[in-house]
Amino acid sequence: MLEGIFCSQGSSHFCIFASNLFPLSKKESTSGRLALALFFYVLFSGILLSLFYQVQHPYLSVSRMLVVNPWEAIVRNFHFWGAQFFFVFSFLHLYNYYRQPFPEKLKSKAVWVFVLGVLFLFMAMLTGFFLKGDADSVRTRQIFGSLIEAIPFAGKYLRLLLMGAKGTSLLIYFHHIITFGVLLLVILVKTNRRIWPKASDFVLLFFSLLFLSMIFSAPLHDGLNPTVKGPWYFVGLQELLHFLRYPAIVLIGLLLFVVLLFYARLGKVKMAFYSKRLLFLFSVIYFLLTLSGLFFKGSDDQWIFPGQKNYRYQVLQHFRTERVNLYMHFPRSRADSAPLIFGRKESCVVCHRQVHGFVASHDPKVIGCYSCHGGNPFATDEKQAHKNMMLIPGNLDRVEQSCGTAACHPQITQRIGTGLMATLNGMINVDRYAFGEQSSPDGLTDVHHLGNSAADEHLRNLCVRCHLGNPKIHPGPVTEQSRGGGCLACHLNYHPQSEKGNHDSIDYSELALQQHPSLDLNISNRHCFGCHSRSGRISTSYEGWHETPLAPAQIPDTGHYRLIDSVRVFRKEPDDVHHRLGLSCIDCHHSYTLMGDGKHYLHEEDQEDVQCEDCHFTDKPLITNAKKMDSESAKVAALRYGKIAGHDYLLTRKHHHVLVNSVVQGDTAWLITKNSGKTYRLQKPAAVCTAPVHADVSCSACHSAWAPSCIGCHNEYDPQERGYNMVLNREKKGSWVEYTGQYLAQLPALGIREKDKKREFVPVIPGMIMTIDRESYTHRRHDSLLFRRLFAPAAPHTTSAKGRSCKTCHNNPVALGFGKGKLTYRIVQHHGIWEFNSTYQDNPHDGLPEDAWTGFLKNRTGMVSTRKNVFPLNVAEQKKMLTVGACLTCHSENSAVMQKSLFDFQSVLQHRSKKCVLPVWK
Repeated sequence: MLEGIFCSQGSSHFCIFASNLFPLSKKESTSGRLALALFFYVLFSGILLSLFYQVQHPYLSVSRMLVVNPWEAIVRNFHFWGAQFFFVFSFLHLYNYYRQPFPEKLKSKAVWVFVLGVLFLFMAMLTGFFLKGDADSVRTRQIFGSLIEAIPFAGKYLRLLLMGAKGTSLLIYFHHIITFGVLLLVILVKTNRRIWPKASDFVLLFFSLLFLSMIFSAPLHDGLNPTVKGPWYFVGLQELLHFLRYPAIVLIGLLLFVVLLFYARLGKVKMAFYSKRLLFLFSVIYFLLTLSGLFFKGSDDQWIFPGQKNYRYQVLQHFRTERVNLYMHFPRSRADSAPLIFGRKESCVVCHRQVHGFVASHDPKVIGCYSCHGGNPFATDEKQAHKNMMLIPGNLDRVEQSCGTAACHPQITQRIGTGLMATLNGMINVDRYAFGEQSSPDGLTDVHHLGNSAADEHLRNLCVRCHLGNPKIHPGPVTEQSRGGGCLACHLNYHPQSEKGNHDSIDYSELALQQHPSLDLNISNRHCFGCHSRSGRISTSYEGWHETPLAPAQIPDTGHYRLIDSVRVFRKEPDDVHHRLGLSCIDCHHSYTLMGDGKHYLHEEDQEDVQCEDCHFTDKPLITNAKKMDSESAKVAALRYGKIAGHDYLLTRKHHHVLVNSVVQGDTAWLITKNSGKTYRLQKPAAVCTAPVHADVSCSACHSAWAPSCIGCHNEYDPQERGYNMVLNREKKGSWVEYTGQYLAQLPALGIREKDKKREFVPVIPGMIMTIDRESYTHRRHDSLLFRRLFAPAAPHTTSAKGRSCKTCHNNPVALGFGKGKLTYRIVQHHGIWEFNSTYQDNPHDGLPEDAWTGFLKNRTGMVSTRKNVFPLNVAEQKKMLTVGACLTCHSENSAVMQKSLFDFQSVLQHRSKKCVLPVWK
């Protein structure tokens, strides 16, 4: 328990006088003798320590002792351990006083001396703790000051008298050395029969304290750990304040404690009996509160228990002590010239001062090395400085110790675990739904809560490596093969020359000692590519690449094909118009969607915030200004664009987050690309987009040029297959294997999404037209073969400036959900008849064409999509679409009649020519 305490760096020497306050018995107590000897050691070490200590800069002064001169650290440790053991032996001696009878004439005087001695001893220790000036002492000083101010009438004046003005420690230093020291000295002289300790006590304690001082350093808060605590003898009081609403109650309790001290010695027999037992009860309660505060409270006073994540960091780290290295590995002058970091000196920068490659916000001269890599910022030898160091910081399992420390980005790291890129919530629930392990694709879960079911094993083998919590193990740049990496997944950038050539031949650990990688806001599409080139293939589609079933040796023309991951062959297709203009992924996807906003979402479309109409608006846009920005957005905007005051910015309509790369003037808005700095005037949507008949059509349903589709897949577990556990990142025997069917690149189908009593046409793709052989994993016959025909709502990221033509919706069987084939409109005896012949044969499992979502002019219900609110077109909607399609068989979509139909189709039908033949439905 004592390891987490620091009494003083100024001079806690006079604390010691109270140790021998009460040797009033004829027999001298051992604890009293030891406390007296400890007093002199604390006195002498305090005087010596005051030669190095600067009260104007306490935290800097103490850290300088540790970094610049290890012998000064020895003196500090000696003073610290002497004070701690003096405090303990003093109370042991006082306990003995209560156990022994004394002459009646000495009782009143002894009790008064005892109470004053306890008070002066506590204040001397506490003021010494204040004088180290770190985060622990600052918080304890605030708590103690607030408690003093709660004293009625005189509280504010008493606080000023004891602690002086806020922000200065000069008066505290004076009280610690002079006021409480002199008072304790007077009490010592009045009550002690011995002034000078025994020589044997002196020698024994000297070598004991010297040994402790060389092995265990006095703790000093690093300034970054979010857990701050007072000294062990004050923690119980802090805990008590947490449970009580009014501090005055604590003051009443302290007054009651003093009264009990008097009555325990001066009261009548019965009163003394009860007083002693109440004192014992108070002591037990305080002891339990102390244990609670020391070992079961983490940052923000939250309960934390052994075995929980970050327990060691938040609790045990607070008691961290290190061996003092008496032989520094760098010149004192060089250490003394080290920059000031978070108000202290840091030994890391002394050795690694030549490292370059940082942006200003992450320069070690500003934030040091410890804030990212951990270790020991005050150690002066390599082994101790690197103890528990993180070679690769930013991984989510220890992000609170790197990017999320108190002085860096704690708000972001606290919410990042709620985002879908960290939890994979939607992916996991959809997979379990497809495997028949749950009745709904909705629910809340986490990648770290996977079980041993067939679906969860399938996820482990094939899917869940693409999550932010997947740790980055080896140093090196982000590449097409990168997965996860926490904060580094997006913010890591090596020098351009380091990212070229064979990465396996470069020792990036050695390289970083000279040319350190940069942590910055230059988030390129490459950072997204490793994960988002798979599954929905957003990154590849955005750049205009479509995956094929070809093997690398079958690539016919390298000019129109691309090899990814050494085995995947992609064919060139039209890229997204935003990609063509030079927009990066982060130009649309802001930090609150990428890093989470603290809320849990079921699926991607729920978390995604930016919508097309946020930039391409017709009515008055939602705007804000710099004064109303949240602090995170304001910092990002300022870092990217400099001065932000005086500008208006777009707000998203969905979650009301600011688009920091937008500027609004009147009814016109501009977008400034985040990486290249190019400026584009935002265009308003065409009239056809806002026509009444398209009010329920999403932008992407019309403007997606193509989408990747896959049909005819089969999933089977092979116990002999060489597999991989993507949660534990290690190879295993046995794995799920996907046998791919056919890849297609075509216009997406249309589906209906129902939300908030609204129906909207959205693009969908065949997410799962496949069979799953569960028996191969479970070895249970009733779990044999599952067939799934599930379409998924898609965000194709293949936006075209020109929307798809009318016929590609109303005359296209793929768009209507029938699959590829020939859709024909025939007129028989002045009756219109629609007929459909599928390209693919019917699947024997459900009788629908292999690539279809629904039957031709048939309803399909039940398990139809990867969402509970997305459905294929029903018969009524199919007929409505095909009615327009019938008109388009004769009339051009640009004709006057079809243009008029965009605004009032029913009127067009009522006034149609006799030559117009509408469909007749069976």
